[in-house]
Amino acid sequence: KLYIQGIECYPDNSIKIFNRWGVLVFEREHYNNDDIVFRGISEGRVTVERSQELPVGTYFYILKYKNKDSNAFEKSGYLYLNRK
Repeated sequence: KLYIQGIECYPDNSIKIFNRWGVLVFEREHYNNDDIVFRGISEGRVTVERSQELPVGTYFYILKYKNKDSNAFEKSGYLYLNRK
């Protein structure tokens, strides 16, 4: 699963994860590393069936969050999904 260190300090957040073709494969608000978490499972978009394990590879994420003063921030980057 994708663990985002410190995200519990910013409950007003959203994350989107895209595959290499730009297809949205995961989208959630209030990500919390516990019950709202990315586990490498598709949410069923155009080219991937819902509940199907996503293939090993590189994915792109966009994380948006607000601090206690409602100032908005955005982080983005790449993550590598691997299977044990």
